[in-house]
Amino acid sequence: MLLRRVLILAGLTALALALHSLDRLAADWHYVIPSEPGAVLYAATFDAFLDDWDLYEGRLSAQVENGMLVLEAGAENSLPFSAAAPYFGDFDLTVQAQALDGPLNNGFGVVFRLRDPRNYYLFLVSSDGYYRVVREVDGVQRELSTWIPSPLVSQGIGALNHLRVTAIGDAFRFFVNGQPLALCIPADAAHYSTYNELTGECQDGTMATTLVDSSIGAGRLGVIVMTLDEPGVRVAFDNLVVYGPELIDGAGG
Repeated sequence: MLLRRVLILAGLTALALALHSLDRLAADWHYVIPSEPGAVLYAATFDAFLDDWDLYEGRLSAQVENGMLVLEAGAENSLPFSAAAPYFGDFDLTVQAQALDGPLNNGFGVVFRLRDPRNYYLFLVSSDGYYRVVREVDGVQRELSTWIPSPLVSQGIGALNHLRVTAIGDAFRFFVNGQPLALCIPADAAHYSTYNELTGECQDGTMATTLVDSSIGAGRLGVIVMTLDEPGVRVAFDNLVVYGPELIDGAGG
């Protein structure tokens, strides 16, 4: 009789552990929007369907103003963002971005494959004409391609930039105002991305238009702004469209 009770208790404990594991798996599971080349997968003009987006007020805010999504960072060294609810794996995203106020030494752009605030990729440009790609995994941030100056980035407060990111599997490409951007990829993945502005060379690495990284397979898409030493960055985003990416020479875009 005692043995039977022990076996029943062990069975119930195993069942409880299995149910707990299933609950955790269900919490981590998200439906990923299927990708069909050239098809419109999602669009946001910020005139309607705002429930899809993270909106909030405060020193760091994301609010809709005049049919645009405006992010404001009123604190130094901050990264406020807003993301749409759906999850995407492969995608071809375009969005318009316009800095409205704040220092030229800023950052704004696209957050993608966002699983949570500790796991995501960033593509940023700045009002003084630079661009950058960042990854964060389990709270550890890494610069995949450091800040690089480019005349392709429209400079100044009020300037409009058209940003684009394509993702097919673990291959990513980045564009600004219709032109592809070359990234400074370290030869050793454990090393930092280092770009020499005087020589225009990627030190201990290679300039490449395709980034290969398999750290995060799917996640949400959104927009983000960044402050460095000065607060007060305000950026408006509009006409965000997500297409199914098409293969071009084996890469997205």
